[in-house]
Amino acid sequence: MKRTKGPFDVSRRIAVASGSPEQLRQAIQRLRAMAPVVDVELDRQNRLRVAYDASRLGMREIESLLDRLGIMPRHGFWSSLKQEWYRFLDDNARDNARSGGGACCNRPPPVPPGRHSGKARPDD
Repeated sequence: MKRTKGPFDVSRRIAVASGSPEQLRQAIQRLRAMAPVVDVELDRQNRLRVAYDASRLGMREIESLLDRLGIMPRHGFWSSLKQEWYRFLDDNARDNARSGGGACCNRPPPVPPGRHSGKARPDD
C-alpha cells in the first residue's frame, strides 16, 4: 500500500563525494528502515535522493547517519549552500508542525455592541 503525500513530505538530493558502493547500499537500507523516510535511491550522478516527513526527520539527522557510515557529501559552494537551505527548511517544517496553532491576528476583531452586520445604520 502506497502512502499518500503528507503536508511536510519533502524530497532532497544529497551529492555524494565519497563512499564505497557497499557503504551507499548500507546507507540506503538504514534510511529506508527509518519510519519518516518514504523513499531513498541513488541516481546516476551519484546523488542520494531521500523523500521523508520533515516534521519528524531533518537533514541534520540524515547527514549524521551518512557521516557515521563514512559517506561524505560534496563540499563545493553550491552543495554547501543547498545543504544549509535544506537544514533551514527542515527546522522550519518541524517548528511549524509542533506549533500550537496560528498567529493571534488570524481571528477577526470582535463586533462592537449594537452592531451585528457590516452595514452602518441609516441614523449614523
